Amino acid sequence: MVRFGRLTVVAALAWTATALAQFVAWTATEENERIEWTERRNLFLLCSSLSTNALAATTLSRYVGRWRRGRDE
Repeated sequence: MVRFGRLTVVAALAWTATALAQFVAWTATEENERIEWTERRNLFLLCSSLSTNALAATTLSRYVGRWRRGRDE
């Protein structure tokens, strides 16, 4: 249960950081800042995607395990 909670927190933080980086990229006045924050946003987006996929895989694995145990009884 602890691992599932941690994945949820990591996914939520990563998506929040992605949104914040996108906002900063939109409001940046200089082209260099905009490029830098867009690159950061892309890294946060990668982290968000990986953590969300891990969360989905963990959830699916739990449901399949429960389903199998239910069929065995």
